Amino acid sequence: MPNPLWHDHFIPTIGVIKEMMDIMEIDGDTDFRRSPVPGSAAEPPGTSPGQEAFRMGKIITPGTPAQLGAFGLFRPAKSQNRILTPTTQPLAVEAADDMLWVDFAELCGGLMSTADYLALAADYGTWVIDGVPSPSIGSAAGSASAWQRFSHVVDILHDQDITLFLVGHGPLNWDVAGDPAHRTGSQQTSVQPVDLARIASRLALLGRVEAPEPFEEVEAAGS
Repeated sequence: MPNPLWHDHFIPTIGVIKEMMDIMEIDGDTDFRRSPVPGSAAEPPGTSPGQEAFRMGKIITPGTPAQLGAFGLFRPAKSQNRILTPTTQPLAVEAADDMLWVDFAELCGGLMSTADYLALAADYGTWVIDGVPSPSIGSAAGSASAWQRFSHVVDILHDQDITLFLVGHGPLNWDVAGDPAHRTGSQQTSVQPVDLARIASRLALLGRVEAPEPFEEVEAAGS
């Protein structure tokens, strides 16, 4: 496990796997986690049962008002500010009805746990995670621990079939960031490739909404 945060904890499990299981190497270029699960004949091609709501989500860059408005998303008003305490950690969010709008740094940069994310998933059926840093650009917000928590969030929302919108200035391309050929020194230490590969396998189910112009031009036009 390249991620040093969890390597030591998993070493005993590796020993048990080698002792009690037959290990078969799958050597190929295909990531089968991204292959659609075959459904019934009545289902449209490429539909995976149990993730209908999750598949409705989008990865939106750079997140202009027009892009968000096309999906009924409008940045929350101050009256929607909330401090939630799903278990023990307070979390500053904007919440209205069934929608939770939260900043990446607030959600993943602190001390939130999997139990917190599960409790929030039970209360909100649509999540908007704003300010998602680019995984291909090293930053404090994109530390290894933050990406680890983000990976937990994505797993939970996928398994609970919750609609997820990711909004960031971009580019939000986990495939490229997870490829060692595209990482430089700072990226190799701040973001672990195992985390990115797992994130990418889930987020490949989401559609993408990207501005045709360079991000800098779009941002200037909207300011």
